[in-house]
Amino acid sequence: MRVRSAAVVIEDGHLLVIGRRKTGREYSVLPGGGVEPGESAREACLRELREETGLEGTVVAELDAAGAEQWPEVYFHVHAPRDAPVLRGGPEADVANQHNVYEPMWVPLAQLGSITLVPDNAIAAVRALL
Repeated sequence: MRVRSAAVVIEDGHLLVIGRRKTGREYSVLPGGGVEPGESAREACLRELREETGLEGTVVAELDAAGAEQWPEVYFHVHAPRDAPVLRGGPEADVANQHNVYEPMWVPLAQLGSITLVPDNAIAAVRALL
């Protein structure tokens, strides 16, 4: 089973997320994805951040976001510039279409309650920084 590595990027009171619309469902995820063979979780986190948002980041620390999720996950606190994020590559860019939307965006922390952030471990990772 592949480990998922994700970035928790909070800059200037905003959280970086990937807004998703798929099969009529709307939700958000943190930038991240599977760790490739020969790659560390830290390297995967930064690669996925770059592919999914076009932003270059720096890992600050690994976060404790333990929970009973179906897939193993690792979360990192990452600093990145609060530039306009753009989906740059990876499998998401290959399968994105009007029915399968990937929209990287900054969400004000005051509006976190208005988005559906999944999975639960992602919420725990964000709370670890707040």
